[in-house]
Amino acid sequence: AWLDAGIVHFSTLGWQNPEWVPEGNATGAARAVTHADLPDHAYWEEWFPADWVSEGRAQIRLWFYSQCFMAMALVGRQPYQSVLTYENLLDETGREMHKSWGNAIELNEALDRMGADVMRWLYCEQNPSQELRFGYSLADDVKRRLLTFWNSVSFFVTYANIAGFDPAKPAGELRPLDGWLTSRTSAFVSEATASYERYWTPGVIDAFERFVDDLSNWYIRRSRRRFWDGDETALRVLWEALRTSLQVIAPVMPFLAEQLWRNLVPKEKSVFLEGWPEPGEIDETLNAEVAAVRQVVELGRQARAASRLKLRQPLRRVVVAGADGARSHADEIAEELRVKQVEFGDVEASELRVKPNLPLLGPKLGPALRDVREALARGEFDELDGGRFRVGEHELSPDEVLVERTGKEGWAVASTDGVTVALDTALDPELELEALVLDLIHQINAMRKEQGLELTDRIRITLPPAQTELLRHEDWIKQETLAVEIEIDGASAEPRIAKA
Repeated sequence: AWLDAGIVHFSTLGWQNPEWVPEGNATGAARAVTHADLPDHAYWEEWFPADWVSEGRAQIRLWFYSQCFMAMALVGRQPYQSVLTYENLLDETGREMHKSWGNAIELNEALDRMGADVMRWLYCEQNPSQELRFGYSLADDVKRRLLTFWNSVSFFVTYANIAGFDPAKPAGELRPLDGWLTSRTSAFVSEATASYERYWTPGVIDAFERFVDDLSNWYIRRSRRRFWDGDETALRVLWEALRTSLQVIAPVMPFLAEQLWRNLVPKEKSVFLEGWPEPGEIDETLNAEVAAVRQVVELGRQARAASRLKLRQPLRRVVVAGADGARSHADEIAEELRVKQVEFGDVEASELRVKPNLPLLGPKLGPALRDVREALARGEFDELDGGRFRVGEHELSPDEVLVERTGKEGWAVASTDGVTVALDTALDPELELEALVLDLIHQINAMRKEQGLELTDRIRITLPPAQTELLRHEDWIKQETLAVEIEIDGASAEPRIAKA
């Protein structure tokens, strides 16, 4: 059997065969089963050696060895340029699959329930050198993550149709956020291409998911008002990013990519007939700045959550330390965290506690660990950049210490990797009123959706007398809800809306 497997790339590809034989492979037991031609030697020269072969690790001493042995014996060359092996496939809990255990999954059943693309994604995102997990709960998680990208395409299509977007028209002058997405897309193409070239699909998946997070949770969300206004440049930049990302991820999820592609380009064109995208110019500085801003915003949200302050409650100020790259983006930070003022500098509103990460520092320091531990407990250390600390003659890296920052009275603090964000949690009547306005805007927009109103429909709002004070921000409410009129009705106990 292994002789047959070892020479398959000779016997089926026409090695030393002087002429092409129609249906020449349909001999013996294969007769009437296949109509495959037997190629000639020129065809074999074109396809030998194979670029890539893949099978389970057990085939190293079986199929791979047989191929290698026979090829070296016959032509003195390796039969393949690259080999990818992978470990055994287990169920999602880590057990072997057996029908008698009730955890085996038939291929057709899996294809029906999770889909071929989700199955491919499950395999591609896992490290092939470790045992692979497979199951429906894992598939549901993949679907949830892919939904973010699906919704991003759906968002674009909705607003592109409203605006009559024409992809043939060139983009106008780019704003800084547009330039960032263009650069970020190029960085994604470059990173994913490098992973493909070394057959490292976990790297492709990781690069794609980080890109989609930036695309959806930063560019689209930060540009919503521009899309509401039909901004051609924002639509063009988003279209380019979506189109390019589909080209890159299509080998992993071909069916979904083709479906979404047909929503973005003329119907007769397939994503698989397009050339591979070339990365454009990458602005590393801008990419790093936005990454720093996103880290600050995430820490700010963590601080809010820890202090049980809802995001719709505006605050007076935030203090940021350790994120110098975000300094030029203070306005974006203020908008995202709903604060009036952003300050960069030392955070004096927090108390710092540092403990040794014993599993790492124990082997490294040996007997000196005791002195370092006691010094940390007394607060006798220097905080360095990048999350490092110095205790006496010892410099400790971020993973060698456990850092805890707690906010002093009236402050909410979060910290990681040398970056600290402190929110001033003190409230005043004006901040509390703005929170009520934001709550009302959220409520009105939910009512619009419940009543099935179109995105462009204008409305009239009726408020109860108890909410009269909110009219101090009447223009703001109108702008955020597409309202043309707001009135007070003494007979009303709850807000009401009606299409204008």
